[in-house]
Amino acid sequence: MTTAIQTKAQGEWTREQVETIKQTVARGASDAQLALFLQTCKSRGLDPFTKQVYFTPQGIIVSIDGLRSIAERTGAYAPGPTRYEYDDAKALTAAYVTVKKLVGGSWHEVEESAFIEEYRGSSPIWKKMPRVMLAKCAEARALRRAFSSDLSGLYAAEEMDQAQREDTPSARMTVDVTPVQRPSGNIAAALAAIENATTMDALKVCAQGITAAKSTLTEDERSELRAAYITKKVALEGGV
Repeated sequence: MTTAIQTKAQGEWTREQVETIKQTVARGASDAQLALFLQTCKSRGLDPFTKQVYFTPQGIIVSIDGLRSIAERTGAYAPGPTRYEYDDAKALTAAYVTVKKLVGGSWHEVEESAFIEEYRGSSPIWKKMPRVMLAKCAEARALRRAFSSDLSGLYAAEEMDQAQREDTPSARMTVDVTPVQRPSGNIAAALAAIENATTMDALKVCAQGITAAKSTLTEDERSELRAAYITKKVALEGGV
């Protein structure tokens, strides 16, 4: 029930707004996940009603417009050029996006790349508009690099697409339970590993084992681990 959510962030939403969020951009979120979602919106200044941010079972996702909005609020951001790379068969291989950051009165360019073999998703939009999607991945990387204190830990939907693929070992939402080779139903060690992580590096190491062992987990167990991971991740990044 919406009334069960008691967070500081909730005080800034009406009951009707919270219910709308839960039925639209945070559909399927538990009360705990919804509370975390609302807190993330509050702490990062993101508007769920304009779809700058939304919830997925894989984590909280920020649209490219949301990332740009945060960068713009710094007063030190300007967009830069985008370029593409193709192979000998004229197939798209990479996108490169530059963003500009004002530092000490001078503009500095930050370029990042995204390679199709690493980011290509399986959704229809990737097949229809691969350049647009790949450029968004590169731009999200460039924005995080240029404005790390404001955007650390925030990922665009286009980046998350590749995390759904079984053959992608470098998915962002991976967590350390390598030592936990356990039967389904026993996730105490995995939860403890997440809770005991004191740095993002430790949390990422923590995650890779869970990803490797996901076939032994039930859907409820995977959801519980994802929620614990997201909560810890936000805490380590100062989001709560």
